[in-house]
Amino acid sequence: MLFRNSYKESAYYKTIEVTDRDARLLCAVKQHPFGLMVIYAASFIAFVFALSLISIVLPKTMASTNSIYSAWTVLAFICGFVLVVVLIAITYVYNQSGLTVTNKNVIQILQKSIYERKVSHISLANIEDVTSEQRGVFSTMFNFGTLKIETAGEQANFIFPLCPHPNRVARIILDAKDDFIQATGQAGSYRNNININT
Repeated sequence: MLFRNSYKESAYYKTIEVTDRDARLLCAVKQHPFGLMVIYAASFIAFVFALSLISIVLPKTMASTNSIYSAWTVLAFICGFVLVVVLIAITYVYNQSGLTVTNKNVIQILQKSIYERKVSHISLANIEDVTSEQRGVFSTMFNFGTLKIETAGEQANFIFPLCPHPNRVARIILDAKDDFIQATGQAGSYRNNININT
């Protein structure tokens, strides 16, 4: 309540890091939910393993059946609570990462942890090549993969894992690149400069 009125912004400025003032949004993608499902499954297996371990260790350390049941209930509740908190944090971090394509640039947001976020911008003029790669049964079945954007000069390449419809996103980026160089009067066409590894 003390800081409620210290900062206000319009809905436009809340999305300023995603798009420029005069940019036209072409595509916005988040990481495919398959990666999150794998994390959930691994967390559930770890939870079951922890409960199994508790049920094996407790009878050896306590003599009374009532105290074993009470301790098991408390420990199970604590493990469940910790699991829920961790999964909420993981879901938040996972859903914050994304890739946005406009008619002028590509913006990649990588949320590495709750307190670490990296936002990278690259002009379409600096994009050299876009590679879409899908490996494995699940990647092909659920249509996700790794999108790699190679850049000109010393700027680091963009690598966006678990990209849904990576072939389509790669085509959108290259078409936007081609439209951009034509609109700015630059020479060359990049319409055919796409590598798709399935």
